[in-house]
Amino acid sequence: MSKTRHKITATQSGTVNGTDWEAEYEITFDYRPAARPILYPVDRADPGYSAEVEFMSIKPGAGDHGAFTDLAQSALEDWARDYLDGDGYDAACEVAEADRQADEDDARERRDALRREDAR
Repeated sequence: MSKTRHKITATQSGTVNGTDWEAEYEITFDYRPAARPILYPVDRADPGYSAEVEFMSIKPGAGDHGAFTDLAQSALEDWARDYLDGDGYDAACEVAEADRQADEDDARERRDALRREDAR
């Protein structure tokens, strides 16, 4: 099945010099749904594969940090990748599946509307 592109909002937080901070980001990722085992009946030797979530971009970027701008952006992108691979994996899959379901429903509604128009 082909991959699709989606967005999720994630919050990064931390503490600097005793001050807590939070920053909200929009992470864009590609999603490929999980596949069932090919063999039938299901064979334990063929478990299929899990859904794939691949980082594409993050907004807003790290901003201007002078000579360290590239390093700051790289660190932010690493955090986003880690988020999608860890704590955010399930949420990203849920967002992608919900988006995909909406697309299928929309497509079905458009097909039904065209059929109704053709029947007239």
